Amino acid sequence: MIDGTATAGDQETTLLEQAAAWKFFHDLFCGPSEAQWEYLNRAPVIEAWKRLASTGDRPCPAQLPLPAEYREYEQVYLSTFEVGAPHPPCPLIESHWNKRHSVPTVLRENLLFYTQFGLQLRSSVNETADHLRHQLEFLHYLCRLEATCVDRHDRATDARQIAHGRQDYLERHIASWVPAAAESLVQTAPDTWPSYWMNLLSAYCID
Repeated sequence: MIDGTATAGDQETTLLEQAAAWKFFHDLFCGPSEAQWEYLNRAPVIEAWKRLASTGDRPCPAQLPLPAEYREYEQVYLSTFEVGAPHPPCPLIESHWNKRHSVPTVLRENLLFYTQFGLQLRSSVNETADHLRHQLEFLHYLCRLEATCVDRHDRATDARQIAHGRQDYLERHIASWVPAAAESLVQTAPDTWPSYWMNLLSAYCID
């Protein structure tokens, strides 16, 4: 949330920081590949994890949790988030966890949000509209869009509409299922790097 008494410059700085955090989580949860493994071991990524872990209220290691070898990371990522019968332990899709609405309703509402605010998704076309990576991409996009409006008097109304849409989307979608997914994974696979990843994301979603 942004303090209503903050100056336009302060609001812009906060929004850009939030945008960077959403992008970090989006990139963190990209599917396993050699390139992704190299990315995860870069110093800026390790430092970003450390910074976010230090501000959350959930127990997370200061060092980005990762296996020692790429093959183990790939196997655990796939078996935790993507592959399993009848489903993996922690699918990264809202409609798996959202029991209040049908799958078509969840997908349609996500798409309506994206369309309303003009987002053209960059993530894999193989992922459904309610996939975590699409949702994180959308929040990153909204933060940056709002940041371009807050210091312009002719865009003040746009900034307020974007802020309202961003908060509404966060509450109706990300924050409505990520904490439950994180809690489930903590129960089934405690003290594992996937559970720490989900726990940190959950803490940021409900902060």
